[in-house]
Amino acid sequence: MKNLNRKDAIVAGVSLIIMALAAGYAYGYVQSSLVVVGNPAATLTNLNNTPGLFGSGVIGWFIILITDLLVAWSLYRFFAQVDAKISFATGLVRAVYSGILAFAIFHLAGVWQMLFSANQDAVALMNLVAGFEKYWSLGLILFGVHLLGLGYLSLKSSTVPKWIGWSLYVAGLSYMAINAAKAMAPQAADAIAMAEMILGAPMAIAEMALAVWLIWKGGKRKKSVTG
Repeated sequence: MKNLNRKDAIVAGVSLIIMALAAGYAYGYVQSSLVVVGNPAATLTNLNNTPGLFGSGVIGWFIILITDLLVAWSLYRFFAQVDAKISFATGLVRAVYSGILAFAIFHLAGVWQMLFSANQDAVALMNLVAGFEKYWSLGLILFGVHLLGLGYLSLKSSTVPKWIGWSLYVAGLSYMAINAAKAMAPQAADAIAMAEMILGAPMAIAEMALAVWLIWKGGKRKKSVTG
């Protein structure tokens, strides 16, 4: 009989890694190198000089969206045997986050479309970029709730290492605190950026640790001891 739990673990783990790579490219490289915060004219010039690069970043975001949905579904199935109700709620929260992310991504698609328009407005373009940042950040509050659910399920599981569960709790609380602060206290941008830099590593490591464990050991049947 096929081990469906193992299949779900691999799908979730591989999707998480693809998502991380796509995010590193789309946001860490493309967006950070082309968007000049507070300077719409410079941003428009950068995008007009490299529309293909920006377009590849938008495609990267759609890859992130697809893998996000795969993760939501496969992790729900994987952890359903631990606690079906909490696993369903955790997956649903990530699916709702994915919906918010999709809405945010369409702001970037609007930017890309504007690059091929005869009437380009640098301020309007920057507003679309800001809209993406705003809605994505709000969605990440829900993403933090999702990580808390994964932390609970991981700690309740008899197979997931406990340190992964606790790291997911830390990451979830960090996502919630940082992005709630961005929404409620934008005037404290410098302090928030510092906190984000400090907490960035544990926030990223938690899901990557889970991804590696899922691919390596997730859902494998324990070897029976005979003697």
